[in-house]
Amino acid sequence: MTTANTSPPGPNAEGVRWDLSPLVASADDARALLDAGIARARGFESRYRGSLATITPADLAAALAELAEIENMLSRAASYAHLREATDVTDPENRDLSSAIDRGMVDAGNAVRFFDLEWLALPEPQASAVAAAPELAADAHYLRAARRFAPFMLSEPEERMLAEREPAAVSAWQALFGRITSTLEVEFDAGDGPAPHTIDRLLAHVRDRDRELRRRSLETLYAGLEPETETLAQVYDTLVGDRLSLDKLRGHADPMDRTHLHNELDGVVVERMMKAVEAHYGLAQRWFRAKAAILGLDRLEFWDQYAPIGTGRAVEFLEARDLVETAFGRFSPRIATVAGGFFSDRRVDAEPRVGKRGGAFCAPVAQDAPAYVLMNFTDQMNDVMTLAHELGHGMHFTLSAERQSALSMHTGLALAEVPSTFAELLTFDHLLETESDPDTRRALVCERVEGSFATVFRQTVLARYEQRAYAARREGTTLTAERLSEIWLDANRAYYGDTIALPDGYRFGWSYIPHFISTRFYTYAYAFAHLTTLALYAQYREQGPAFADRYLAFLASGGSQAPAELLLPLGVDLTRADVWDAGFEEMTRMVEVAEQD
Repeated sequence: MTTANTSPPGPNAEGVRWDLSPLVASADDARALLDAGIARARGFESRYRGSLATITPADLAAALAELAEIENMLSRAASYAHLREATDVTDPENRDLSSAIDRGMVDAGNAVRFFDLEWLALPEPQASAVAAAPELAADAHYLRAARRFAPFMLSEPEERMLAEREPAAVSAWQALFGRITSTLEVEFDAGDGPAPHTIDRLLAHVRDRDRELRRRSLETLYAGLEPETETLAQVYDTLVGDRLSLDKLRGHADPMDRTHLHNELDGVVVERMMKAVEAHYGLAQRWFRAKAAILGLDRLEFWDQYAPIGTGRAVEFLEARDLVETAFGRFSPRIATVAGGFFSDRRVDAEPRVGKRGGAFCAPVAQDAPAYVLMNFTDQMNDVMTLAHELGHGMHFTLSAERQSALSMHTGLALAEVPSTFAELLTFDHLLETESDPDTRRALVCERVEGSFATVFRQTVLARYEQRAYAARREGTTLTAERLSEIWLDANRAYYGDTIALPDGYRFGWSYIPHFISTRFYTYAYAFAHLTTLALYAQYREQGPAFADRYLAFLASGGSQAPAELLLPLGVDLTRADVWDAGFEEMTRMVEVAEQD
């Protein structure tokens, strides 16, 4: 799927589309690669099934190397299919390919499923001794970490059955959500005549200087969403009910347990962090009151939350690219080179268009293939930060892939968000130092404050919303649009207090958030990562290049250790009750600067 356009980008990154052909040349090639991966998986099964009880460390190392090769093949095929679909969810060929890939991935997964189950079935003394062997040093943590799921695994036939139902029971509902939210268009006049607006395009107006435009864009968004909310609620209700049923089968006591296991974080640490965030809601409310005074308002309306203070100028895509690459280069020439490769290799899709998925992401693809970035660039300064965020993920995936295997390169969600947030801070500092216009500088400072609030406070609100939704569903309450709206407003009122008036339409704010659909309790990872990163960035300002070297080593470590072990050399001790204090001190400092600027 190649785009030949090589002309300079137009407004809103027109023409900036990625080229997937180096990954896989065509849909037919993706299907062939999938078939080859399935064949390799079945060959792996025939050679190793029943062998783990007596396998030697050397043979296990060989098996893991082959498993990594299979993982790379399958990841390439699956990534190609899902990247194609992300740019046009309406294309029948894209949807057919994704469905075929999803089915094939189930077949491949079933073929190698025995391997994990046999490994988990080993007695702990034997497994520990094998994992400690020198031959397995590269994947030792992968082997040890896999065993944390042992108490919650079912028999192999049961696991096969659950995997077989995944495309219809889960993926189909997720695809329905994606089609509704990606294709939703509402007629809206932003000042240059009525035109169809996607969700992302409407949301882009919330940072406009025109207060009336901000109000109308949000009201138009909510009016457009309302007819879809019953269907979107049905999607969420079905997925939550299904997840809770599987939790019961596996023996999970808390709906968050599985996310904690994937993140390799203790639930006690996460809850302590969320309570610390809630205890600092007053800091956000302090800023909302200050902002109201700056804007000459008695109280902010919801559409004033992201109103610009200062005149943030427009930023076209080529300038955004230069700003991010320069900011990265000041920290380390290595990561500037990594970022440059995304552009030169055409691994960025930034042009907003109908049918394209909303939001932004960086897809790691495979250990032996480079990552790709998707975003919807609208020529706003905030888009520069989004680009930096996704390229931060990209530098992590790139450096980790160079040093780790396909099995050990990935971290859990919470740690994965640290490099992206750190990249934003690097870019912000560069923008602040190089921007000469006072109004733009003030806009940058205020946007950074509000970006931190959105990442720490709002993401915690989202996690609390999910907790209440899962609790209600577990008690037998159907998650209708009305009930979800009540839960949503209650969680948000705790954050905003009396500082921001919430409009009636905001009750549908839950309906278009993809994280609820794709990965439950995803959002607390953002808060964890942001607070962690603020503490790390404070050290960087103090230590300079010496910190940069240690930080790049951290990125290159990938998922070779648990988060607590990876962070400890950087001065973050998750066992300490005051571990989050440094992050909140940084946020307080930001607010003070914004108030005085």
